[in-house]
Amino acid sequence: MPESLFKQGASASAPNSSSMLDECRDELIASLSKYSEHGPVTGSTCYVWPSSECPVGCGHCNYAAPMSLNRLTRYSVARDPGPVLRLMNGMGLWKAVLSGGGEPMVEPEFCERFVNEIDSPNLEEIELITSAHFAADEDETRRRVRSLVDAWRTRPSNLAQANFTIRISLDWFHAQRIGVEPAARVIRLLGEEGLQDVGCYVRSVLLDGDTTTEKLAKSLGGQLTEMDDYQRKILLPDGRTILVYFKNLIVEGRMNQRKLSRLPISLPEQSRADVFGKRFESSQGKNVPARTYNGPQVRHLEGLACLIEDDGKVRILEGNDPHRSPNVRQTDGWSEAIEYLYADPITVYLVDNGPQDLAKLMADAFPDSVRMAADTNQLYHLTELLLADPDRRLYATLRTLELHVAEGRVTADQQVVDRAWALFSEHAKRDTDAAERG
Repeated sequence: MPESLFKQGASASAPNSSSMLDECRDELIASLSKYSEHGPVTGSTCYVWPSSECPVGCGHCNYAAPMSLNRLTRYSVARDPGPVLRLMNGMGLWKAVLSGGGEPMVEPEFCERFVNEIDSPNLEEIELITSAHFAADEDETRRRVRSLVDAWRTRPSNLAQANFTIRISLDWFHAQRIGVEPAARVIRLLGEEGLQDVGCYVRSVLLDGDTTTEKLAKSLGGQLTEMDDYQRKILLPDGRTILVYFKNLIVEGRMNQRKLSRLPISLPEQSRADVFGKRFESSQGKNVPARTYNGPQVRHLEGLACLIEDDGKVRILEGNDPHRSPNVRQTDGWSEAIEYLYADPITVYLVDNGPQDLAKLMADAFPDSVRMAADTNQLYHLTELLLADPDRRLYATLRTLELHVAEGRVTADQQVVDRAWALFSEHAKRDTDAAERG
């Protein structure tokens, strides 16, 4: 099964797991004392990917892969729901989301079980993010949506009484593949008696020259409001209001400026990551994805924004080294997973400061880190780029560890630290010598 373009790039350029640099980093982490102070241990939001595949595969998406027979042999949380539900039910969530990755509704049975069983004491919202590809006609739309709603309505009485929301992904690229009618069918259906308590909104991409939202409003017979804080509203004849929330376009990987220049749409200034990202900054001016809910109404969280990929990998959103993540199959639960994550100085630093600050910290040894942070028109893969290679990972570990030792948050074996610096310096010198010879 193909992975994201960024994962493929990282895997192609990185040595295997037996590299001396990665082994040194593992040894360094194992030698540290337990942190006396780090970020939160609850997961306020968690996005689980039932699949990395999608039958729509929009032209700007770097994650959704074509449908493939490989999924029949690869481990997937969709065919082994127990471990992911057990871990998520221990996170202390405010919001649980079926996401991607790919398209969650290629695994409808998993989605229904998830909606029925996901739980946390303070769980307020269960959300399904979908392209609505399944809504090929009215009968199929009704069957699929009713099954999800029935799973929600039959949640055991001892579970949190969470709301249920369907978020539809619809933008210019999406509409080129399947049009606006599948989304319109779902929205119309949710206006029927007995379904109006199901939440619904649309997530689009902000582009100049894109009339997709206007076409959706026309199909629904609704009136469209003007843009305000990346949001528009469709006022429906039945009195409902459908929110349309716009994000920035990914111009990296599958989509690039050359391809974009050939299309009848373009990138407005408000869709640049550096502009769009400002809405997520805290009152201190920091943009820390691990601590922020990036939906239509931004929330700075007391807990962590997390995700669980379809292969079971547990991650903090832009909050840990993707190469060092626990897996739902290999941990007894959330408390063990978060302890493993916070043993790494990189995790502690990212949860405090975010990837932009990590880029600045790494710039002494890797000047291109700042360029990556500035040029990447996507909010949520900067950490993958910064930590793509073993030497980058080791350097980031050593630099963040220096800060934490100085702050008295952790103690380190100085001999192990010295060996790590020596190995990094030797590796950097070899690279410099090779570059000069080349």
